[in-house]
Amino acid sequence: MADLFDDDDADLSVVQARNVAVLGYSSQGRAQALSLRDSGVDVRVGLVESSRDWGDAQAEGLRVVTPYEACEEADLVVVLTPEPGQRTLYTEAIEPNLVDGDALLFGHGFNLRFGYVKPPDGVDVVMVAPKGPGNLVRREFEEGRGVPVLVAVEQDASGQAWDLALSYAKAIGGTRAGAIKTTFAEETETHLFGSQAVLCGGVSSLVQSGIEVLTEAGYQPEVAYFECLLELKQVVDLMYSAGIAEQRRSVGVSAEYGDHTSGRYVIDDSVKQRMRDVLTAVQDGSWAADFVADQDAGAPRLRYFRQRSESHPMEQTGRELRQLMSWVRAFDDDRTEGRLG
Repeated sequence: MADLFDDDDADLSVVQARNVAVLGYSSQGRAQALSLRDSGVDVRVGLVESSRDWGDAQAEGLRVVTPYEACEEADLVVVLTPEPGQRTLYTEAIEPNLVDGDALLFGHGFNLRFGYVKPPDGVDVVMVAPKGPGNLVRREFEEGRGVPVLVAVEQDASGQAWDLALSYAKAIGGTRAGAIKTTFAEETETHLFGSQAVLCGGVSSLVQSGIEVLTEAGYQPEVAYFECLLELKQVVDLMYSAGIAEQRRSVGVSAEYGDHTSGRYVIDDSVKQRMRDVLTAVQDGSWAADFVADQDAGAPRLRYFRQRSESHPMEQTGRELRQLMSWVRAFDDDRTEGRLG
């Protein structure tokens, strides 16, 4: 059983004694900055002056300055910007302002795990990673609950880094639900593997292949899209709320029987071995090196992958079907683009 911390294990006054800079104001940045403020923490948000989030943060009552100014004032710098830009942010704004006794807090361990950011020895380096999106983190905090978080310490220069990590987790509501002890390596490697082999790469490729098999066999694209993609949400919701065993019992007896007879035929040991290959590439840093090289070159491979994905016939089918579904229609006009480079 993992080590689990709750509110009784955390002292809020530790982070309240800090001057905190939150760099970034996207989903997690906004949620955490507002919750820190509401927990009595001295917080400022660091954004480039051209950021469209500058006015939004000010309108919500937060003090906004440039990243350099935020780091200059702070003794706890919270890095919640996308990973590709963190190296430049660290070099230009964070590193010049670090002194012994300061602390760095990351929401994801990528750049520390693979050595793209190397803090000095006299600085605490910790991680607090909520296991839910920012809007959920904020909503649960406001309702007196919380979202579970992962907490880790990479560097304990002061001897009090764990106290700081748990205090911060408490300030954003994490210890209300539970803070699970981990390491930067474990968080990073499991996160990258999960997204590549299961949550994103695995699921999306399985769905796309299923639609292709049905349409190539002569079935209507709309029916194939419903069966292989749109109904996926119902299954995932059952898994999320009750686990896989209960999900299997809840889908109907023919679907349950087919799960057991065909699931392992499709996802067999050869697939599991390729998943191990994906994990190895994550662990040895080769995938990270490939990703960073593409980002540094302006993301040509990622742009190609996106174009290829967007041109698949199922995308047009999906757009047409979503027009029939009022409860999902708005997403096409209100989505957040991922960053390329």
